[in-house]
Amino acid sequence: MSFICNICFLLGYFVRMMGDPEAWSFLTKHVTILGWLVAAPLNILTVLIAVVMLLLKKVRFADIHPYIFVLNVLILLIQLASPI
Repeated sequence: MSFICNICFLLGYFVRMMGDPEAWSFLTKHVTILGWLVAAPLNILTVLIAVVMLLLKKVRFADIHPYIFVLNVLILLIQLASPI
C-alpha cells in the first residue's frame, strides 16, 4: 500500500512540475489524496517498522523486498524535501 501511495505522490509531483495542472485535472483529483495526504505518513510508518524489525532481527533484509524498501526510502527523502 505504501508503494502505491508513493507512486501517486510521484505522479502528483510530476504533474505539478509540468506547470499546467489544469490539463491533468482528471488525474490530479484521484492521486492528490493518496499522494499528498496518505503517502508521507504511511511511508514514514512503513520505513520505521521495517527498520525496527531489521534491527530486532525479526526479519531478514531479503524478506522485505529490498528494491521496494530502497525505493520507499528514496521517495520518503523526496517527500520530506518537497514543499507542499
